[in-house]
Amino acid sequence: MSEDRRIMKQTRVQTKFLLGLAAILLFFVGLSSVTVYHNAKKTLEEEAYEKTELVMTAMAANRKYVREILRPKMYETLEDETFILEAMSSSFVSRSVMERVNETLKDFSYRRVAVNARNPHYEANSIEAEMIDKFRENPEMDEWHGIVDFESRRYYMRFQPEYLASSCTYCHGDPADAPRKIIDLYGDSRGFYRTPGEVVGLISVGLPVDLSLAKIKESAIAAFMVGIPLILALYTIISVFFNRFIVQNLHNLLDIFKEALKDERDVSDETYSRNIDEIDELNQAAKVIASELKKNRQQLENYTEQLLQGKELLQSVFDGISDPVILLDHCARIKIVNQEFLKRHGLILEKILDLTPLELQLQNQCPLTLCEDVFREMPDAPVTKEVRLPNGEIFLIYFYPIQSTIGVVDNLVCYVRDITEQKKLETKIQQTEKLVSMGQLAAGIAHEINNPLGVILCHIDLLKDEPELSDEAKGDLKIIEKHAGNCRNIIADLLKFAHQQRTVKAPASINPIISEVVSMVASQFQKNRIDMVMELQEDLPELLLDVDKIKQVILNLLINSSHAINKDGTITIRSSLNRATDSCTVVVEDTGVGIAEEKIAKIFDPFFTTKPPGKGTGLGLSVSYGIIKDHNGDIRVESKTGQPTKFIISLPVVETGHE
Repeated sequence: MSEDRRIMKQTRVQTKFLLGLAAILLFFVGLSSVTVYHNAKKTLEEEAYEKTELVMTAMAANRKYVREILRPKMYETLEDETFILEAMSSSFVSRSVMERVNETLKDFSYRRVAVNARNPHYEANSIEAEMIDKFRENPEMDEWHGIVDFESRRYYMRFQPEYLASSCTYCHGDPADAPRKIIDLYGDSRGFYRTPGEVVGLISVGLPVDLSLAKIKESAIAAFMVGIPLILALYTIISVFFNRFIVQNLHNLLDIFKEALKDERDVSDETYSRNIDEIDELNQAAKVIASELKKNRQQLENYTEQLLQGKELLQSVFDGISDPVILLDHCARIKIVNQEFLKRHGLILEKILDLTPLELQLQNQCPLTLCEDVFREMPDAPVTKEVRLPNGEIFLIYFYPIQSTIGVVDNLVCYVRDITEQKKLETKIQQTEKLVSMGQLAAGIAHEINNPLGVILCHIDLLKDEPELSDEAKGDLKIIEKHAGNCRNIIADLLKFAHQQRTVKAPASINPIISEVVSMVASQFQKNRIDMVMELQEDLPELLLDVDKIKQVILNLLINSSHAINKDGTITIRSSLNRATDSCTVVVEDTGVGIAEEKIAKIFDPFFTTKPPGKGTGLGLSVSYGIIKDHNGDIRVESKTGQPTKFIISLPVVETGHE
């Protein structure tokens, strides 16, 4: 491009800009002049309002004085109720006062007029009549003020409606009741038949503002004329800066565009010769850039779609896992979670993204909230952690770090597995294995002890028959016989525990079994002031039960509860149908001292007892555990120190019939 063409382009661009700038500057100077005019006019109106307020207030005070003080006093003094116009008419007095004020303040115009005025001199003119109609049509209006044109002059006028007071009906009501002097002066055709509260006229105060408005207009014009040289100076400065910083830089920018896009566009030199300013060239460059951006955007959309498909695939894999899975970034912020995690904790995906597991508002406790140590360190190798929640749930959490190519942990996959039932099953297996081992051990011990114990008891019987034994020796033999008998009973319990009798099941209802056992112990419990409460659900289905063994279990639980209470307490036994698990539930609850948490896990172990020495063998709950397991049921305990204890038995509902 030649130097002449460049100068021509610069001239066109600069000319367009400067013409627009001139128009904008002239507009703002004009706007400033108009603003000056309107502000000065508003100030004039405010000052005029304050002046008219003084007149309005003074005249209102005069009228009030005449109505409330002077007129009643004169009626009281003049017994014949003579009406003195100059002292008893509020209209006459206010006009007379204002006429004297106007002798000093000639600019004020005060009128108190009415339609069909009694004195024709105070008949409302066209503007005043129009305002009276407006006040009658708009009762909520209490005044009007503004600048009006009247008789080739401009006035600031303020109008207030005049309502007829009750005390004025004497002179403005029925002509027959009016003072004679009023009739003589004005006749009986004008100013009568008014009603209280009616808008009968108005009060107006006016100030001529012709000269003030003319001065304001002159000031606005002067401001405009003063602004012209200022905008010329500003115009010159801006034109210089525009040429230096805009036009030249715009040309340099176009050179960059042409160099960068010369291979992507097909614009001939002839086109440049027709487009004689930089703006046209910018349009050409913008079109080329827009085309390139469109292509790039289409590519980005394709890449985005592929990424979304990959994300949806990853999400579907996550959602297909039945255990909670979470993907965290290197700051432990949530990036992806599966549906199982959302469903378990009642969350919405959009509301938890970019939060850490510790910041979540959860409906139930999440095991990840107990893994702050893992999130703080961000392991670089797989880690496994077992977490136990306060409600007894147990979780095994697997942490799998995802590292970048340089070995930095970018993300962390958290896989949460609920192993509560697995742990319970392991505990039950261990309990069963323990019972089997203890049963075998007990059987061996019982047989080894039972034979010598039988020999001891046999010799005791022989010694008791010796005639030469002293009384002291006979007493010692009785003590030996008693304790040997206790040992035999313990051995018998061990043998029962070791060699469970064959279970014979038959259809039976659980409620009669409970009632029978309760009736057996009720009288004994009453001696210790222990109340028995039964809450048995009616119409429970029949179960396949060994009635005698189930009685043994319930009796054992009731006796244990009574020992825990000792005296003064309540034992509650409930039965219900759990349709969710298709089982019958029996709960034995006491108000005893409770069981320490560390003893709960051992409560069903053989020979373990919470009773004092000599009060129990520790086999009752173990035998009960075996009986319930033999019925394919479950027995568990819920207790804490100082709180009620619950033993909960679950027995499956099956179709009754012979095994």
